[in-house]
Amino acid sequence: MKLPYKIGYAVTLVWLVWIVYGYLNFDDISDRGMLSIVLLSAVIGIILLPIYFISLLLYYVAKRHPKEKK
Repeated sequence: MKLPYKIGYAVTLVWLVWIVYGYLNFDDISDRGMLSIVLLSAVIGIILLPIYFISLLLYYVAKRHPKEKK
């Protein structure tokens, strides 16, 4: 269980650094035409990262407590 969480935290950290970089260098990024990429990655990260962590949680809960057959 530790490795998927570490991968998720690393991806989240890289995503957060990318978004902060885009915010701090807004003028340069908009001049280069990369503003749409930064905004798209922000939206994708906001949607996919919680889904990833919730699915990990549900997977390990289901793995730990399997349903009994009757």
